[in-house]
Amino acid sequence: MTASLPTQTKRFPFPMPFGWFKVALSHDLAPDTLLTRHYFGTELVVWRDAAGRAVCHEAYCAHLGAHLGVGGRVEGDRIRCPFHGWAYDTTGANVDIPYADKPNTKARLRTFPTVERGGIVLAWYHPREVAPLWEPMEIPEYDDPEYGDYEVFEYTIGSCMQEIGENGFDHAHFEFVHSHPQVGQIEKVEFDGYDRVVLSAQQFPSSKGPVDGRIDVFGRGPGFAITRYQGLIDASLVGCSTPIDEETTLVAFLFTLRNAQDERTQRIARAFVDSVSREIGQDIPIWEHKRYVATPALAPSEKPILDYRRWYAQFYAE
Repeated sequence: MTASLPTQTKRFPFPMPFGWFKVALSHDLAPDTLLTRHYFGTELVVWRDAAGRAVCHEAYCAHLGAHLGVGGRVEGDRIRCPFHGWAYDTTGANVDIPYADKPNTKARLRTFPTVERGGIVLAWYHPREVAPLWEPMEIPEYDDPEYGDYEVFEYTIGSCMQEIGENGFDHAHFEFVHSHPQVGQIEKVEFDGYDRVVLSAQQFPSSKGPVDGRIDVFGRGPGFAITRYQGLIDASLVGCSTPIDEETTLVAFLFTLRNAQDERTQRIARAFVDSVSREIGQDIPIWEHKRYVATPALAPSEKPILDYRRWYAQFYAE
C-alpha cells in the first residue's frame, strides 16, 4: 500500500501579521467624517475627534451590533450609533445611552492605536491587542517644500503580505518578469530588529545613454517602506501594505517628486511612475496564482529571500 502525500490546502500558511498599517490618507479624514474600511479581517470606522486626532475602532456597536459607519455620526469627541443612539468616546468606552441614566461600563469598542505620519493615517493591529512595539518611520519628504504632493496608486491583490514583500529580495525576477537588462549592484541588505535596509547602485536608461543613480529602500515593520530614487530624478515612493484578510492585501504607492515644478523633471517622472505601475501590473497575476513554498530550491544568489523570511516571521503572533 502506497502512503499518500499530504496536500497543501491553503496557498499560504500565515496568519495576518501585526504592525502599523495604513487605514486612510490624512486629507480624506475631514472633521465630522466617519470613514468605513475593511482591514484586519473586520469592518472598521476611522474618524477625528474635536482636537483633530485620528481614531480607529472596530465598526460594530457593542450594544446590538449595528455598523457605526452606516448612518452613525461624529459628535465632537464621540461617535453615535444609528440604531439606538449609544455613544462611544475615543477610547471605545460607552459614554451615553439616551434612554438610560448612566452609560454601560461593560460596553466597549475594540480600539486600534492610531498615529499620522507624512499625511498617512496608520493604525496598530495585533491579534492579541498588544500595545505598539515600535514607532512608525517619519517621512521627511512630506514636509520638505522641494517635494511635491503625493500621486497615489492603490491595488487590491489576492495574496498575503509576506509573499508580496518578498519580491524586493527576489532580484532575479526583475530580468524575467520586467525585462530589466541588468540588476543593479546590491551594496547592502540588512535586517536589524524591526527595520530593513536595501542599498543599491543602479544605471537608468536615458536619451543620452545610461545615467548612474541609486535605489535605496528603508522599511520598518511588515507594512511600511520608503524607496528613494536618485539619478535622472530625485523621487520617493512610500509603500504601504495593509492586510484585508489572510490572503488579500491592499498595496498603496505614494510617489513624491523633488523639484516637481520643472517641466523636464515632470516628463521623466511621468515615465518613471508609468514604469513602476506597469511592473506591479506584471507582478499581480503571478502573486495571485502562486503559492508559498516553505523549503524552496534556491540558487546561491537567492539567500536574501531566506533572510527576509526569517526577519518577517517575527511579525506573526501565532
